[in-house]
Amino acid sequence: MIYKFAFLTGLALTSTVYAVESAPVHDSLTIAAINNQKGLFNVRELHHMGVSGFQEIDYVVNCSNQTIALAGFALITEKGRLTSNESVSKSTSLSFYKPLIDHDQKIANSVCINQVTLNSPGSK
Repeated sequence: MIYKFAFLTGLALTSTVYAVESAPVHDSLTIAAINNQKGLFNVRELHHMGVSGFQEIDYVVNCSNQTIALAGFALITEKGRLTSNESVSKSTSLSFYKPLIDHDQKIANSVCINQVTLNSPGSK
């Protein structure tokens, strides 16, 4: 369990650094599986805000029932990082909802379509 957490943390940090470096070109989504068998995925969305820095929004998507939960929010500026929560949210303590707005639907669809593609017989 510790190795899995360390791997996901390293993946998130690496992805965040890459996304921060490439964000002036476009906003990005970073996806990491929490529990592939249950269909749970972490999603980190970065939005470049120009000289104001970046918005970092973390979601958990549950592809088994097509729901989404907000897991965290942070602003990253040249002065540092301001975050909405100090600890990593656990999927059991999140409030999942059916995505109704276009933005949330696109995130859930993107993650779950990728999961179906990765799990299809021809992709292995």
